[in-house]
Amino acid sequence: NGEGLAEGEPVEEQQVQAQKMTLGSGLRMLRLHFRRVAMPGLGALLLQMLRTGPQIIIPLYGSAVIGLDVEQIGWILGISSALDMTLFYPAGIIMDRFGRKAAIVPSTAIMAAGVALIPLTANFAGLTVAGLLIGLGNGLGSGTMLTLGADLAPSDARSEFLGLWSLIGDAGITGAPLVIGAVADVLALQPAAWVIGGLGLLSSLVFGLFVPETLRKA
Repeated sequence: NGEGLAEGEPVEEQQVQAQKMTLGSGLRMLRLHFRRVAMPGLGALLLQMLRTGPQIIIPLYGSAVIGLDVEQIGWILGISSALDMTLFYPAGIIMDRFGRKAAIVPSTAIMAAGVALIPLTANFAGLTVAGLLIGLGNGLGSGTMLTLGADLAPSDARSEFLGLWSLIGDAGITGAPLVIGAVADVLALQPAAWVIGGLGLLSSLVFGLFVPETLRKA
């Protein structure tokens, strides 16, 4: 799906470097490569929050708001994931033929629309449609962040940079539950979904307007 097409940087090495990256070394790398990572990092942070959000919001909204049972919620999540997986290969084709942004920008916008749709649903069918939109967007964006990180990594500090890149993504994954919980506690679960959707739309705009294309065509 395009993740392994960046030269010499398997996914496993990125994961190992993420585990080794300490806060101090991460801040050092951020200072050294701030201009290179600032806007892409912001986009990646918000995108990972968007990807994590539905895993929390759909079960909570389905059970607490529209009264779905565990089996129905499982079907929604399963159908969404199935659609996601069917798009791994097409996502790689888009990235390698048309550019990284051609996959990142629309996929993020579609996913954000799906999350924002959740509070407007009132039954199993409606929440399934929202889940399908989320799966469509997430599938079209498969491998984009790993590939973009490998593209951006400087040749003289490749592993360290990828560790920082993974750390930024992990911060987004960790931050999503905190944002959802805080907004739901102050307002309600529905506004929390809109906040996550809004952050996703912001991510799409950041990538579309402020991050240069990194595909190197022969």
